[in-house]
Amino acid sequence: MMFFLMCSERSGSNFITKLLNGHKNICGPSAKHIINPLARNLFRYKDLNKVNNWNELLKDVHRLLNVNFSLWKKEFSLKELEEIAQLGDVKSLINNIYMEEAKANGKEHVFIKENHVYEFLPFLLLNFPKSKYVYQTRDPRDMALSWKKSLEHPGGIIQAAKQWQKDQQNTLKNHYELEKRGLSYFVKYEDLIEDTNKYITKVVEFLGMPKDENIENFYKDALTIENAKMYKGWNNLSKRILKNNKNKYVKELNQDEIKAIEKICYLEMEYLGYKTEYSIAVLEKFSEEKINDMQKYEMENIPYSKSKRVRINSEAKKIFYKKCI
Repeated sequence: MMFFLMCSERSGSNFITKLLNGHKNICGPSAKHIINPLARNLFRYKDLNKVNNWNELLKDVHRLLNVNFSLWKKEFSLKELEEIAQLGDVKSLINNIYMEEAKANGKEHVFIKENHVYEFLPFLLLNFPKSKYVYQTRDPRDMALSWKKSLEHPGGIIQAAKQWQKDQQNTLKNHYELEKRGLSYFVKYEDLIEDTNKYITKVVEFLGMPKDENIENFYKDALTIENAKMYKGWNNLSKRILKNNKNKYVKELNQDEIKAIEKICYLEMEYLGYKTEYSIAVLEKFSEEKINDMQKYEMENIPYSKSKRVRINSEAKKIFYKKCI
């Protein structure tokens, strides 16, 4: 079975993926971002029942899989990709790629992190109708602080807050419909780190898996340790759960930064149960002009530099968007 995560970046998406990877029968591979560019650009390859078009798609998938962005146990040759799915069968191609990685880890199920799942959710629902989804969110003030500190993301807290708002608006409407069908479960990052046993047990039960007492030892996994070395933002994955990794914004963001985030995200924060530091009356006086000035300053002054691995991965994904149509 394939399970999917719906989560903003810098919101603990890698953490919950690796935490579930600690379950004896769930594989949570480090992200390779395969499905998003593939699902959104299938039309560019035209008729995939034609050998040339299908082979072109397989070459692009093979290139993306083999970028040194993250480490898997399973490595795929182009010939292996040709063998795991018949001509034009994209569903089997995706399913078997992930199931081969699960098998290599001695597991039967896989929990998949992909960014912006709402952008290709219809593809997932059509091809994997029985799959379940976990919707995780994080306080946007801490998310924005993490974004600001990361060189891998453009801009600062304003860009982050706008992305968080967009992600919640799109994910909430999908979660609402999926939850009614028993296919989506909501969890907060803050709850997950504070009382891990309680909340990860609920997630595991929702996924239909038996409880695993050793799941919190996820950080001891050899492949998780190797992946944690690859990026500064992944370092904590090879450590014990950081129970106090929340509310850092209180000391590390200034008043205007907090007001700006709360102004942008107010309605979504209120719905999701995140209490604002400032009243709606105060936030209404915080002008859009000031927010725009802050964003302009951040875009011009906060360093933005993708690592070599991220750049190569981005280029491999762009190829899917550049096919002739």
